[in-house]
Amino acid sequence: MRYCTSIGIDTHAKKNEVCALDTQTGEMSSTTLSDDPAQLITWITQQSFTQPLCCCYEAGPTGFNLARTLKAAGIECLVVATSKLPQRIDRQKNDRLDAEWLARMLIAGSVRSAHIPSIEEESLCHLSRLRGEVASDLRRAKQRARSFLLVTRTSYTLTKKYWTKTFYQWADSHEFSCPADSFTFRHKVSAILRLQERLSQIEAEIMRIINSDPALASKMARFTCIHGIGDVTAFSLVCEVYDFKRFSCGSAFASFIGLVPSENSSGQKTAHGKLTKTGNSHLRRLLVEVANHYSRPFKIIKEERADVPEIIRVKAEKCSVRLKKRRFALKERGVMANKVKIAIARELCEWIYYIAVMPA
Repeated sequence: MRYCTSIGIDTHAKKNEVCALDTQTGEMSSTTLSDDPAQLITWITQQSFTQPLCCCYEAGPTGFNLARTLKAAGIECLVVATSKLPQRIDRQKNDRLDAEWLARMLIAGSVRSAHIPSIEEESLCHLSRLRGEVASDLRRAKQRARSFLLVTRTSYTLTKKYWTKTFYQWADSHEFSCPADSFTFRHKVSAILRLQERLSQIEAEIMRIINSDPALASKMARFTCIHGIGDVTAFSLVCEVYDFKRFSCGSAFASFIGLVPSENSSGQKTAHGKLTKTGNSHLRRLLVEVANHYSRPFKIIKEERADVPEIIRVKAEKCSVRLKKRRFALKERGVMANKVKIAIARELCEWIYYIAVMPA
């Protein structure tokens, strides 16, 4: 759609820099407002802008509240996907120029809008990402404890695995040669136990929400039929994407995750580089973890679930068979383990997309 007036907004924690460009008159208006959406709405309604008009701002830490408020007031607003914006080449950067540049990009049709979730959808995303943050903190805490054992040349040999009941009993009773080391190690282990307790509480809350929302559980059931995807990953897929039909194909979903190679091509040559790693990093990390399940031998067992249509269960079984064969073929070719894992995650994105959009 062609807009007669485009309004670029450079959002910050306490203020918004606004620049409006009227294509009919060529006039440009700029102002600095607080972060209160009501003040922005009042400023827009007081101006004599040529209709139709549209506001836009970059997706970032300020969230989607501004977009939802503007839309509720009848003002169209786009949240621009930052990774899809054209690369800037100017050497001067400030808030006013950023707002003006966004307004010009909107007029030129060079912006791609991000999905604006509802308040309920966004709250579920917050819970999903909280679980990811705590799980990441737990991994770091365990690494710090093991690094401390390494630096003090302390060996644990009671069991083959760490983080068992036997290990925690040993950690509670083991005395180092220096009292300070004993104090340090017990505090590191205590941090692990606290994070494990927090993680259990978060996962219990996720399961409570799933059990209380049949529609959410029904969407998740499709994904849990795929090998390696459990309730937590399925919950994140539903919350972060919600509507898979907004993607044109599986490749577009993989691009949203950031699991597609970058490209630098010219003339008759096509050169692919590293992963773009743009878009949703939370889902990218989860799907790479799912791809790890295919690096170990497993039996494909078709689970009979009454809440999932037969056609979807068959598709999920084909997905598991295909990814298992692909992983074996890549390994036989001598492809590096990390590249194999990413290739599996990349193809998994397409299977997830088609399973999500399949009619029941």
